[in-house]
Amino acid sequence: MKRFRFTVLIHSFARIMLLALLTPAAFAQGASTANVLGRLSTAFSGGQIVQSVQLSGSATWYAGSTEDSGTVTLTASSNGASQMQLALAAKGQRTESKTGTGSNASCQWAGNDGVAHNVDLGNCWKPTLWFLPPFSLQPSQLPSNLGVVDLGIGTVGTSSTTYRHLQGQLNFSSLPNSLSTYLAQQGSADLGLDPVTLLPMVLAYSIHPDNGAPVAIAIEVHYSEYRAVNGVQIPFLIQRYVNGALQLEIQVSSAQIN
Repeated sequence: MKRFRFTVLIHSFARIMLLALLTPAAFAQGASTANVLGRLSTAFSGGQIVQSVQLSGSATWYAGSTEDSGTVTLTASSNGASQMQLALAAKGQRTESKTGTGSNASCQWAGNDGVAHNVDLGNCWKPTLWFLPPFSLQPSQLPSNLGVVDLGIGTVGTSSTTYRHLQGQLNFSSLPNSLSTYLAQQGSADLGLDPVTLLPMVLAYSIHPDNGAPVAIAIEVHYSEYRAVNGVQIPFLIQRYVNGALQLEIQVSSAQIN
């Protein structure tokens, strides 16, 4: 056990030193990025500011060859807080929540027993709302520590389809340089927009086990079946993949926008 812990510490230190060579300055917002974000905002909500959202519908949770179905409620507010509440037939209740944005944010999940488990900060500090990315990228609402860069046309995640590629990263300049750079890299995500409509099609990022083990877990979220609700484009089908396998499928039935 001691040898494993020592190996993990050496691996983490090596990653921090490597990432310290990379600079968040590359994520400064240029004219091209500002233009794409403006077009994304127009596509998403006609440019109107969305302060909060609540999506409700049905959900199916997949674990290997088994599946469990039930209901889901997804909520988010402009202060960065968000929550997913699942009620599944076999597994019962599951909640995933986030308190805000940036270094003051914390994330937890709880199962049917109601016991809250803290999520590793590297997994928590992501730049966009996973079930509705444009909500986090409204130009007038962008957090000061969120950097976005337009990478042009290219692939995102595992798909061979080409998208307008945005990459977001949270920066933590108040922390020591090596830790700030490490967390910034952990907090990066790639967003693929439809080149014509500019609506999100795929979000890709990685997480690792909450015990800090240096194991990369690939997450991809796919969005489709967009419909306008009070002038806001909402994906009525949201699919979350873990290491290439479908984990969660959400079919939205209603949306409340404020």
